Amino acid sequence: MMKQTPNISGRIYGLDILRAFAILFVIYSHSFFLIVDHINEKAYNLFSLDGVTIFFVLSGYLIGGILLKTIQTTRYSIRDLLQFWIRRWFRTLPNYFFMLLLLIFLALAGGKVLHGSLGSYFFFFQNFSSPHPAFFPEAWSLSVEEWFYLTVPLGLYFSIRSKVNHRKQVVLAWVVGIILLVTAFRIYRSIHFGYTDFDSWDNNQRKLVLTRLDSIMYGFLGAWISFYYREAWLRFRKELLVTGLVLIFYPMVQESLLGRNMFFNNYFSLSVTSFATLLLLPALSELRKGKGIIYRFLSFVSVISYSMYLVNFSLVQLTIIPALTGTILTVTTNHLAISIIRYILYWVLTFLLSNFLYRYYEKPMMKMREKISFTRKLSEKKTI
Repeated sequence: MMKQTPNISGRIYGLDILRAFAILFVIYSHSFFLIVDHINEKAYNLFSLDGVTIFFVLSGYLIGGILLKTIQTTRYSIRDLLQFWIRRWFRTLPNYFFMLLLLIFLALAGGKVLHGSLGSYFFFFQNFSSPHPAFFPEAWSLSVEEWFYLTVPLGLYFSIRSKVNHRKQVVLAWVVGIILLVTAFRIYRSIHFGYTDFDSWDNNQRKLVLTRLDSIMYGFLGAWISFYYREAWLRFRKELLVTGLVLIFYPMVQESLLGRNMFFNNYFSLSVTSFATLLLLPALSELRKGKGIIYRFLSFVSVISYSMYLVNFSLVQLTIIPALTGTILTVTTNHLAISIIRYILYWVLTFLLSNFLYRYYEKPMMKMREKISFTRKLSEKKTI
């Protein structure tokens, strides 16, 4: 019998599974462009799930849990709010700015003319209410995350100060309110602009800050239910897991069998995927340990997933792979062979560079936040 492997540093294996599959879905979807001439798109896209939406919901669940614990066990003062921001920004901003500056340097070194809106990337305004520029396109999701980190905790801070004895209700009002408002805003845009092709919908609905905050709030809703109604959260976890899996695969199965349905994309797709991911969380959050090589692989992928997201597309696929194509041509001129080599290189380089970035930059930066005297003092405060 295979020996049970203890979880890594208190991590929840079920959530690591979700995070690992989310990034693998992203890489899998992006890698399609390298073999587009040699594969059936409908068959390939059957497993091209929306990994970014899964990330959003998982992030909302984890960060929402942290916020709820802070709100309920402290005064939720400005110092508590600052502590939250410092810890979040040390987790996300160093990697983001490192990749942003690296890509700017590589573009300038390659003689490319950069878009005039480049400054907006430093303040996450590049896709706040208009389509994301072509440069560093995967950064769109980081803007959504960062605006959530900034606005929701701040809004809760002011709301709770005026409703100090109703924290539970105030948080729920914020969560449900944002979900309803953003969903209504998306529906309004779909009615008003009538997106009839995937690219228009993708750029104007799926990748804007103002149209995507609800996905994170679905995860926050899960954290709220889990925090205040733990028994109800877990009671039907197996049934919810099965339902969530069916719903999360439904958009891809429908598209593969019946073709792309823009009505479904415009009005239901993003909400269905977010809700489906929420349904997976009760069961996965209770899966604490794993075993064997699959456990180690998925845990490893989960740990380096943020670095994988940042390096896979603009750096590996759009910069490094084209630079290596000339060398590949000296080995073979067969188009299929070239595509396969590029496809394999993409996956291998993404894993290697992500592991390097995590080990030598991301991880040290996360450790640094523990050494800052300000955050250490805040963590030593007495709770109420």
